Amino acid sequence: MEIRPTSIVVPQGYRIALSVRGKDYVYPGGAGQGLETMKNVFTGVGPFLHNDPIDRPPEVFGKNVSLHFDKDKQPYVLVTIIPD
Repeated sequence: MEIRPTSIVVPQGYRIALSVRGKDYVYPGGAGQGLETMKNVFTGVGPFLHNDPIDRPPEVFGKNVSLHFDKDKQPYVLVTIIPD
């Protein structure tokens, strides 16, 4: 699963959420303008597309993906906490 590094600061007491989907999120309001320096418009995942046949060969990435967990092995996300 790809999670891109960011510099988002979440204030103390706030929550973060993670959605696991089988495809890229596409903003329902249509594509945004993007930036002059980037070839792709923004569709919900910024300029990042996951359809390059060299970077994402269909024989590897075009199949079903399964997430495995059970009562004793719950999924988790490890985040860094940087003190003030």
